[in-house]
Amino acid sequence: MTGPSIVSQVGGLFRPFVNICLLTSVPQDLPDSRTLLVLTLVGYALVGLFLAVPLYGVASGTMQTALDVAMLAIYTWLVLRIAGYGARFGQTLTALAGAGVIMGLVALPLVNSLTTSDARGVDNVPATFGYLFLVGWLIVVYGHIFRHALSRPLPTGLFVSLGYLVLSALVMGLAFPGSTTG
Repeated sequence: MTGPSIVSQVGGLFRPFVNICLLTSVPQDLPDSRTLLVLTLVGYALVGLFLAVPLYGVASGTMQTALDVAMLAIYTWLVLRIAGYGARFGQTLTALAGAGVIMGLVALPLVNSLTTSDARGVDNVPATFGYLFLVGWLIVVYGHIFRHALSRPLPTGLFVSLGYLVLSALVMGLAFPGSTTG
């Protein structure tokens, strides 16, 4: 395999998730593939580790990442099951995890900048606003995914998305007291 074809393949793997993050594609556009689901969950966990380990250390960061992956899967399964759309679980979780990979990769330099600034005792207002914007956009992206997975209007998807992020923050706070999650 040549270099450009590998780059093309990797770009082709990310493109559908970038389009979901830009709200131009929907979960139904993804193949219902167990392999793609596993790849996106592994990618989501790896990006989660890159975000969590510098903040919380290897042991706590790894446990927080594992809990995050499990919560995303369980929450998605419960919401879809309750709404009667359990068959959409694979594509929906693939879309959420894949979008989480993209958003996490965008967040990496911001989190690194915030961590570095914090260690120096300096406020980093631009990185803080950038990170807050990304969290807001993540709510919109997840809302977009849940909207289509549940065949409901966008406000319902946003409510479900916000519900996940609030529940996630609460569970993380209870499971790992003293550490703050971003």
